[in-house]
Amino acid sequence: MFAISRSLLLAAVAAAGCAVTQPAPEADSVYVVAGEDRASVPMAAWEGGGSLQSASGAKAAGAAPSGAVQYDAKLVRWPTATVKVLTFDKNRGGVLHPLTDETLIYVLEGPLQTNVGGKIVVLNTGDVASLPSGALRNAGAPADAVVVAWTAPSLTTGATPAAVRMADVEQNVLGGGGLKLRRYQFPGNSVRAVELGKGFKTNPNSAKTDSLIYVTKGPMRFFQNGQEFTVTKGDFIREVAGAQHNWDVTEESGFVTTSALPIGAGPIDPDKATDVPPQ
Repeated sequence: MFAISRSLLLAAVAAAGCAVTQPAPEADSVYVVAGEDRASVPMAAWEGGGSLQSASGAKAAGAAPSGAVQYDAKLVRWPTATVKVLTFDKNRGGVLHPLTDETLIYVLEGPLQTNVGGKIVVLNTGDVASLPSGALRNAGAPADAVVVAWTAPSLTTGATPAAVRMADVEQNVLGGGGLKLRRYQFPGNSVRAVELGKGFKTNPNSAKTDSLIYVTKGPMRFFQNGQEFTVTKGDFIREVAGAQHNWDVTEESGFVTTSALPIGAGPIDPDKATDVPPQ
């Protein structure tokens, strides 16, 4: 399976006019986007002319040749980074997606494979890759897969590609058992996978970086800057750097998240790169 460099892939996608259809950016005052209110964007990808090609939106059906992989994307463009959820179906060809601006991926459902630091790596459910390149592809026979991808720049200098296995990440139990946290750490940032128990609550707190959240299970209540939201599976949340926020977990819940630099901020001290979970 050949790999395509990020620069060549970006050029090929731009030349074909096949960039992913982008929604309008959210205002800085928007904290939650309901998943049910964000339409899925139809996507298609295929090999052609020695390169990987893709189409999105209205072009996906008409531009794609017979046999192209068809899949769906949901995107939220926050002021500090974009969050994408890519859903692949084995009956529509499984996994094929050109990586362009994605810097981090978390595999909600796998397997799939991609290029990490020049090596083809198979990622399974719960695995993370930082700075993947080339494309997401089937790992063997076509299979269902769901990927959360972020475009967040690295928080610190010296970031390098990395794959982190769920099996290698300890799950920490905090808050009297109400919070279970896996922190995937790698040069430049981290991804956190969080499980929350019914009845768990946090006190108002803030962080030095944004947290861009995708809710994997709910419902629960989220508070930020005096506003209250009920969020559930499929919703997108932005915890804004410096803003007071807290949680009231009404049912068993969970989410995955990464950090993003605040608007206008440059690289930060590695010791301040990730949020400290509530104790």
